[in-house]
Amino acid sequence: MDQPPGTGDTAVHAATATASSSRAPSIHDPVDSVHDPKSRSPTAEPEEAKEAPTPKGPRFWLTFVCLVLTAFVSALEGSIVSTALPSIARALDASENYIWVVNVYYLTSAAVQPIYGQLADLWGRRWLTIGAVAIFTIGSGICGGATTVDILIGGRTIQGLGAAGINTLVELIMCDLLPLRERGQFFGVLFLFIILGSVIGPFLGGILVDRVSWRWAFLINVPFGGVATLLLIFVLKLKHNAPGNAIDKLKKIDYIGNFLLAGSVSSVLYALTYGGTRYTWTNPGILVALIIGLLGHVVFIFFEGSRFCTSPVMPLSLFGNRTSTAAYVATFFQTIVSFWVLYFLPLYFQSTQLVSPTRSGVLLLPFSIIYALAAFVGGGLTTKLGRYRNLHFIGFGLMTIGVGLFTIFNRGTHLAVIVVLEIIVAFGIGVTTPNLLTAIQAALPESLNALSTGTFAFVRSVGTIWGVSIPAAIFNNRVDQLVHELTDESAREALSNGGAYESASSVFVDSFPDAVRDVIISIYERSLQRVWQIGIVFAGIGFLVIAFEKDLELRKDKEKTEEVGLEDRSKAAGTSHSQEPIVEQRGSD
Repeated sequence: MDQPPGTGDTAVHAATATASSSRAPSIHDPVDSVHDPKSRSPTAEPEEAKEAPTPKGPRFWLTFVCLVLTAFVSALEGSIVSTALPSIARALDASENYIWVVNVYYLTSAAVQPIYGQLADLWGRRWLTIGAVAIFTIGSGICGGATTVDILIGGRTIQGLGAAGINTLVELIMCDLLPLRERGQFFGVLFLFIILGSVIGPFLGGILVDRVSWRWAFLINVPFGGVATLLLIFVLKLKHNAPGNAIDKLKKIDYIGNFLLAGSVSSVLYALTYGGTRYTWTNPGILVALIIGLLGHVVFIFFEGSRFCTSPVMPLSLFGNRTSTAAYVATFFQTIVSFWVLYFLPLYFQSTQLVSPTRSGVLLLPFSIIYALAAFVGGGLTTKLGRYRNLHFIGFGLMTIGVGLFTIFNRGTHLAVIVVLEIIVAFGIGVTTPNLLTAIQAALPESLNALSTGTFAFVRSVGTIWGVSIPAAIFNNRVDQLVHELTDESAREALSNGGAYESASSVFVDSFPDAVRDVIISIYERSLQRVWQIGIVFAGIGFLVIAFEKDLELRKDKEKTEEVGLEDRSKAAGTSHSQEPIVEQRGSD
């Protein structure tokens, strides 16, 4: 890139001297030796302060717009199902299998996200991104035409394969194109549109269910996905110069690691989904699945760090310092809380407030709108301040307080109270969303961008699975504890064994006499209260984890590389920038 204005001869001389006298800093260096502001020369701060943002041409902005639109399509699907799910469960007689309509999407996504990061390093970002969008679109079509819950789950599996690539590669490409300090504001814009998809999703899902069909909750993605695919083909022009032929690259894929990871995640998810619903927690099948899943994670970690794994999909160096490790853990808990709220607020509205799916989507708008605006603000503040830790403390603090106050929700809670509490939680979640990956990468060299982004996406997907399945298990278990209070046998059967979720509607509740109706609403109220009580624990752990982060200053420069970035048209014209000076400042913990 061009030399930032104002760096002057001193900075260039310093960079040249560093390059000639020592190796580049490494993740294995002592934690305070690489990126400690106090260790810089006296002239470093004034020179750095004069740096201007990296110049960006029309090709950058076209690429950025395409990436944002692609992420929007994926986000729309991620949220549109939340208000449509009870209707889908009734239409296809899904019973307790309803949770797999959600979970298989995120399970598949989680299982393959790390390998997307590895494949992106080996084969480049462009065609992987285009292929991921195409796969996602095909899966949406299958879901829209499903006639049984098994076909729907199969379509959601294909959707998840595509969504995995979208969620990983969009952020990875942005990391390739932007220095760390500038990523916050661009991630803020990206997440503004991602959350806009989440804003529109529940509302649109409710309208489609009420006025058309639940099938359009999936079919609506087909035109969006088709347009996104075409735009990416013509606009997304990225360079990729990784050495080696196809055979060499295939040998570098961590097949064993990916298999261990996918199997472990699947086993744990099975136990979380069916434990306490279809089977008791002491059922041998549930216990075996849980034990195999947990042991599988341990085996995976040991394998990734062993001499037998030459190209790990998740190298342990990603967790080689306290900041990146804490940020990964915080990401996990932040994602859990996000989906905890996103999926169970609509259930509260429909089961206790007895509103329609459309009205439920409207009542979720304050949460979604503030979530989007807070992400935009959080990204801008990260770039402006060059720091992230205080934003994380504020965000997790608000999450913990807000979810704690959700425990007061009942059938008579005033709308103003609901809106205020939604805003508190939404701002807490949103302000942390665009800077968690930034915190991770502040402590790592940019050579690990692809793998750190793939792992970040994986952690979010696992958090999503937990954020849906854990509260679902808590909710179903609590309902099963309370249904004995019902004297009406048909109501008791409808709510038992996972049936309470799909029965959450005014049509179901109002079909019973007033005395039975009041008991049903009371069961929903107390079951949801238990969900929010346990949610406090997850948000609170996230708050405590932030204490282990170091508040590293974010790099303003972008490491020059011939392997990734936009295609260099100047080289085609015979111009080389190989002599451009680079002021290197790599962050580590």
